This record gives sequence, C-alpha cells and structure tokens, in this order.
Amino acid sequence: MKAALFGLAALIALPACSLFQAGEGEAPAPAGYDRIEFAEAKASADERAACTAAGGEIVASGKLQWENCVQPFADAGKACAGDADCVGECRYEADGEHVGGTPVTGTCQVNDARFGCRTVVEDGKIAHTICVD
Repeated sequence: MKAALFGLAALIALPACSLFQAGEGEAPAPAGYDRIEFAEAKASADERAACTAAGGEIVASGKLQWENCVQPFADAGKACAGDADCVGECRYEADGEHVGGTPVTGTCQVNDARFGCRTVVEDGKIAHTICVD
C-alpha cells in the first residue's frame, strides 16, 4: 500500500518537479551546493544529520507533508537579471503588480524550498509565476 501511495504521489508531482530539474545541456549544481534528498517520507537519522551539517532545516512540505531538507543559498538576496546570476532561481519579490515585458530587477532566492508560489525573472523581465503544492 505504501509503495502504491508513493507511486501515485510521484505521478502527481512529476509534471511540477520536471520544471525545476536540470535538463540536458544545463550546468550542474554549483560547487558548494548539493541538494539533499530524503529516500522516504520521513528523514532517517543519517539524512537528518547530513541536512543539519549542510546548514539545512527539515521541513514538512506539500500536500503529503513529506519531510524535505531546505538548504540556504550563499547568494540569497543578491540582485539578479536571470537564473544564470544565482545558485537557485532569480525571483521577482517586489510588492504589487508589474506590467509584463518591462525591465525588472530580481533577487536570488533564499533557499531551495520547492513548494509555494514564486515569480521567476529571466533576461531582466518576468518570465512566469508558478505555485507548487
């Protein structure tokens, strides 16, 4: 039953996750950052220790409330014009509405949390907004 539930969750999450995984031809994760993934819904003692050692925090996330290691990025809050300027994504964090197509300055995301809503900046313009739960 547990395996079936995991399989169903993977099928539901797969389309959203594919947006965030590196594709062919993309650069590997930068030096000094290795995303920590847990094998099960709850982190093992070794996984918890690895997360903490990397400066991460264990957070229950998503509809299934599975535990994730949320790690900070070294360039958090730095001004950016696109993802190439950041370890993670370049995000538009300003309050209020913004007219599409006009130049914006983004900020490098604070951590590698996958869940929630965010607006991504590419080439100095808003590329898209996505919410993942």
